[in-house]
Amino acid sequence: MQILTKISGKSKDYLPLLDMINQGVQVKADSVEKHLANEKLVTFLEQDIERTGLEKILFHYKQNKEKKIPFLPVDKLISEDEIDDIMQVLKEVLSSGRFTSGPYIPTFEKAIAEYLGKKYVIATSSGTDALMISLISAGVHPGDEVILPANSFAATENAVLAIGAVPVYADIDPETYCLSPSEIEKHITDKTVCILPVHLYGKQADMKEISAIAKQHGLKIIEDGCQAIGSSGLGAYGDGLVLSFNPYKNLGVCGKAGAIATNDEALAEKCMEISYHGFEAGKKNVKRSDYGFNSKIDNLQAAIGLERMKYLGLQNFKRFYLAKRYIEQLQTLEDEGYMKLPTLTDDHVWHLFPIRVLKGERDELAAKLLEMGIETDVYYPVLSHQHQTNLVSQKYRQTTLPHTEKAAQQLLHLPLYPGMPLQDQEKVIEGVHHVIKSSIQ
Repeated sequence: MQILTKISGKSKDYLPLLDMINQGVQVKADSVEKHLANEKLVTFLEQDIERTGLEKILFHYKQNKEKKIPFLPVDKLISEDEIDDIMQVLKEVLSSGRFTSGPYIPTFEKAIAEYLGKKYVIATSSGTDALMISLISAGVHPGDEVILPANSFAATENAVLAIGAVPVYADIDPETYCLSPSEIEKHITDKTVCILPVHLYGKQADMKEISAIAKQHGLKIIEDGCQAIGSSGLGAYGDGLVLSFNPYKNLGVCGKAGAIATNDEALAEKCMEISYHGFEAGKKNVKRSDYGFNSKIDNLQAAIGLERMKYLGLQNFKRFYLAKRYIEQLQTLEDEGYMKLPTLTDDHVWHLFPIRVLKGERDELAAKLLEMGIETDVYYPVLSHQHQTNLVSQKYRQTTLPHTEKAAQQLLHLPLYPGMPLQDQEKVIEGVHHVIKSSIQ
């Protein structure tokens, strides 16, 4: 058993932290790094876990009285404690009248920067805007090619298209479902300027290898980390890291917001300008860039982000705990060849929990689970190069991505969110076992 002397509150610490708790090792709260994101994690560790019970403390939400088990109940993604904290700060912001620009923005940016270990953070009005701004600032121009996966949310490709650049889709690693480094090199041309890996479902792509390829070919890297905040080492290899604070993300506000994080001063300055009308930082209405967007985060959302950030370390620990329970209790189905489970790696924050159905039809499993009142979902049902659009018809009809396409037909996502009652998870696990064993021969 690994004994942690210092707890970062990020993904690499969750397994050894859980082992320590289960072994009755007293985890002192002062061993946790002092950061806003760890505030509620510290509160959790200060409780008498051994006497009260780990699961009782972690999952104290109201139980689901409905027969149906929802995939992502939006009203359960924010706790009553969070609501109380947010209501207090809303009174302060509302009484100040400073809803758009204001003091909470730099405070929020500083908190995110400290948490990520980055010099600069520019908070934006959405993750999509953050992608557009970071690509432009990294020197991607109209006609330039950007290599990315085809199994991401449309925002990833839309950011490339919106600035006039050309998406070039590369295949994924069938184990991680993230962009495969070996596939990237097949698509590099004299027009390639940037690689845009996506840390899908909360799992990081192989950034060490991707970084080596980028350096060899003189390419920029903008990381789409919108599903991965809290993953250890996030953003360590890219020129810029993009985050989303959509309410459904691991750290969400009460609306839309995002951020760009970087250690590159020139990139940061350009992002600051492009994010706010091209104005030079620190100077009111004085343009330095030819153009820019109205894409800064609102003061109101920054204030909410600061309150919700207090819960991030604890919420991610809950996600890890649920993911570990899924893996352990579905392991026999993997051993018998029915499915492929994700791996409990130390760079995963479990934004989503995917299973890969190897025997039988994925859609049949989903339908039969739904008959039992268990909702599942597919992220994402249509790949970027297979949409029924004019662009795809004209440019991507010949694109084939074997690993991406096969995974898209087999992946199914099970319910997982920090407030999920353990009784609900047990029903999901029992339901998956029952359907697979009774219907798939």
